[in-house]
Amino acid sequence: MGMKKTFLGAVEVTERLLNDVIFMCESRTKPTYFTRQGNNKLDFKSIILFSLFFVKRSIQLELDAFFHLLHPSDVSITKQGYSEARRKISPTAFIKLTNSVVQWFYDDSSFKTFHGYRLCAIDGSVFELSNTEPLRNYFGFSQNQRTVTYARSRVSCIYDIENDLILTSKMAPYTSSERDVAMEMIEELNELNLQNNLILFDRGYPSRRFIAFLEEAGIKYVIRASKGAMKEITGATKADQMIEITEDKKSFTARVLRFQLDSGEEEILVTNVMDKSLDLDDFKVLYFKRWGIEVKYNELKNKLQIENFTGSTPIAVEQDFYASIYLINMVSLLKKEADEVIDQQEKGKERKYKYKVNTNILIGKLKDSMILLLLEKRSDVRRAMFHSMMKEMIKNKTPIRPGRHHPRNRTLKSNKFAQSQKRCL
Repeated sequence: MGMKKTFLGAVEVTERLLNDVIFMCESRTKPTYFTRQGNNKLDFKSIILFSLFFVKRSIQLELDAFFHLLHPSDVSITKQGYSEARRKISPTAFIKLTNSVVQWFYDDSSFKTFHGYRLCAIDGSVFELSNTEPLRNYFGFSQNQRTVTYARSRVSCIYDIENDLILTSKMAPYTSSERDVAMEMIEELNELNLQNNLILFDRGYPSRRFIAFLEEAGIKYVIRASKGAMKEITGATKADQMIEITEDKKSFTARVLRFQLDSGEEEILVTNVMDKSLDLDDFKVLYFKRWGIEVKYNELKNKLQIENFTGSTPIAVEQDFYASIYLINMVSLLKKEADEVIDQQEKGKERKYKYKVNTNILIGKLKDSMILLLLEKRSDVRRAMFHSMMKEMIKNKTPIRPGRHHPRNRTLKSNKFAQSQKRCL
C-alpha cells in the first residue's frame, strides 16, 4: 500500500499546475492572451480561481466577494469585464485540473479496489441550459408538444464507486448517443493510463458493437440487459450461462446471469468477468453498487447546483461544467478525511447511529477556504488553515440511518425549494 492521499495533497497538485506557464499557454484560446505583465486583476490565475469559487449567486455579488477575499482594498470588477475575460480561457483548463488530481490520486496502490479492479460506473444525464439561441445551436434542444424548443445537453461521466471520484466526464450535444459518449470517455481513461477497470452499465448500453469495443479496449464490464436485448443474451435462459457474441467477424465470450430481485423482477446481467468465485449473489451485490453514480449526480445537481450556470454561451457553460467536476472531486477528498476524523472521535462511544460530516455544510465552508488554500505558499500556514477549517466542518455531523428507502418520485414536484434540500451555496 502507498501513502494515503489527502485533500491538501490535491491542493498542492492544483497549486503547482496553476503556476505552470505551460499550463497557462495550453489553456488560453489565443496565443496572444496573457502575454502582457501589469496590474490586471483579471489575469489567467484569478479567472481560474474565480471559476473554482463555487459561483452560484449573482455574478456581481460573487465578483465583489471574491476580490474582497483576495484584495481587501477597493478593487472593482464588473460582470461585463469578467464575461469578456473568461473567453480567453479554454474549458480544457478545468479538464486538465481534474486529470492532474485524478492521476496523482492513482499513482500508487493506496486506493480501494473491488477484487483487484477499479470499480466504476458510467451513466448519462440530460442537463437544462439557459434557453438561448447560441446554446440551442451548439448543444441542441428538446421540443414539447407545442413545438417549443428548450436548450439541453447530454452529459456523462465515469465514476469510481469505491473511491468516490469522477475519473472523466463529457458534456456533449443533446442528440449524442450514450454509447458513443461512453466510448470517448473510455478512450480518455486509457490515455490517462487508468487501467484494470471493471465498469458497470445500465440498460441501454448493450450492443454487439459496444461490447466488441469494450473487449478491444481491455475493459471488464457488467451490463444490465433488458428483456428485449440482443438475441444472444435473451437466448441464454440458465441462471449462469456462457454465450458467444460476434461482431465484424470477431467472436467474444460473455457470461449471462439471471436472478430475482427483492421486488420479484428478474435481473439480467451480461459480463466478461469469468471468475467463478463470483457467484450470482456476488453479482447482485456488485450491480447494486451502481447506485453510487446516481447519488453523485444528485450531489452535482442539488448540492453544487451544476445546472446553475454563470453564463449563456457555450464556452461559459463548458467552463462551469468542468470546473464543477473538479470541485466535486475536491469535496469528496475532503469529506473522506472529515469522516475519518469523526470515526476516530466516535470510537468507543455507544451510539444508535454512526455519524458522517454534513456535505452541505462542508461545501459551504469550503467556498472561501478553497481559494485561500490555493493562494497560500507557506505549507505550515496552509496546514494550520486546513486544520481550522476541518475543526469547523466536523462540528456539523449527521447520523447515518441505514436501511432507509425512498421510492423515486416521477410526478411533478410541488416545491422546487423543498425544506429537505436547502442550498449550501
